[in-house]
Amino acid sequence: MASNDPKGDERRRSQRIALAVDLYVVSLDPSVSFRGRLNTIQVSRHGCLVGTRRPFRRGTVLRLQLFDTNRSITAQVVHSDPTRTYTRMWNVALELAEPGNFWGIDSPPQNLGSHAGEV
Repeated sequence: MASNDPKGDERRRSQRIALAVDLYVVSLDPSVSFRGRLNTIQVSRHGCLVGTRRPFRRGTVLRLQLFDTNRSITAQVVHSDPTRTYTRMWNVALELAEPGNFWGIDSPPQNLGSHAGEV
């Protein structure tokens, strides 16, 4: 029986853009000790995908800070998956607390939107 559940891009709330952005990331979860520099692989108005050397538990809350503007926002871990190309590397999907153009893209696709509330 065929499934009616949307898959992949059909399920996405906003378009992903391949973009490397330098972030300073700090865990706001007292049970997860992490602070350090990470880079995005993809961004969207709802979140991003970052490459890390460790997985994060689903639901872990992180503070993301952009190096070039010092703008920051909180995000929650959606999932951590091992990469297919490098051993001991993880792709971690993060959902922003407030959707918008947090990334400051000059000419975002129409559905990337503008970031109304900077945190």
